[in-house]
Amino acid sequence: MSGCSRLLILNRNIYLIKILITIIWIYVGYRILSWAIKALGSRSAGEKLDRGVRKHDINEMAKDPVCGKYVLAWESRRTTIKGKHYYFCSDECQKRFLDRS
Repeated sequence: MSGCSRLLILNRNIYLIKILITIIWIYVGYRILSWAIKALGSRSAGEKLDRGVRKHDINEMAKDPVCGKYVLAWESRRTTIKGKHYYFCSDECQKRFLDRS
């Protein structure tokens, strides 16, 4: 093998190594980003739990008894009357419900 062909093979191998290292960095960046997004998402849901919503209510949909709109239980306003939970899309709907009760 001549010196020129060895140099071409060496350059091609270096090029392939650079591509492999770039792919590894992209994968590592993806894993770190996806972990960070999951961590931030669960933190937001945990903060909402402090408002007194039961843990299994996080993904539960509830119907507003005033306007009929469906809302996520952990995002909605909430009132408990005689042990029954009522969820509302807005303060206005909650106030109208409480005025009727």
